[in-house]
Amino acid sequence: MTVKISHITHIDNLTSILKQGCLWSDSKRIELELVNQNIGYSHIKDRRLRRPVRVSAGGTIGQYVPFNFCPRSVMLYVIHRGYADFEGGQDRILHLISNTDKVRQTNSGCFFTDIHADLDYAEQIDDFSRIHELDIDKISKERFWSAIKEEKQAEFLAFESVNWNVIQYIGVKTDEMAQEVNILLEGANHQPKVIVKPDWYY
Repeated sequence: MTVKISHITHIDNLTSILKQGCLWSDSKRIELELVNQNIGYSHIKDRRLRRPVRVSAGGTIGQYVPFNFCPRSVMLYVIHRGYADFEGGQDRILHLISNTDKVRQTNSGCFFTDIHADLDYAEQIDDFSRIHELDIDKISKERFWSAIKEEKQAEFLAFESVNWNVIQYIGVKTDEMAQEVNILLEGANHQPKVIVKPDWYY
């Protein structure tokens, strides 16, 4: 079962991603001393650097590149509302879209969780025959998700890096953002299609 996955990042990170040719995990990005516009909770990112992974390639959650099984994620709502670590809003956030099969073809160290990976009671699963146990239809399409907040935050995680070539397209909020992204993609070996999807935003 192939499932669409989405990684959000700030447009200011795109040039570095293109130069590196991949998305790095937080742990590897810190090791390489790469500049990054953080859009996540700093205290959660720090905790993920220590939270152990018991399946796949082991290590810690911070050594994995995270994806959600939906655009318009719970974290994007937090970004939209603004918080102490990032008050820049959602307008310049990109959705980098791929699918589970494409990533796993180039990275054998993958697993998924049934809820937010940082929670103590999240189940870590590297048996992908079980991915149907997630209610992907509800996770990806439910716009009013307060009743399924935990399930909405289920994650797909790939060890250390995700090759840029497996990103299929980039979702943005406005035509202006699409133009900016297309300019940054000029000259890149792999240029995913940029699509304007305001319904992926709050």
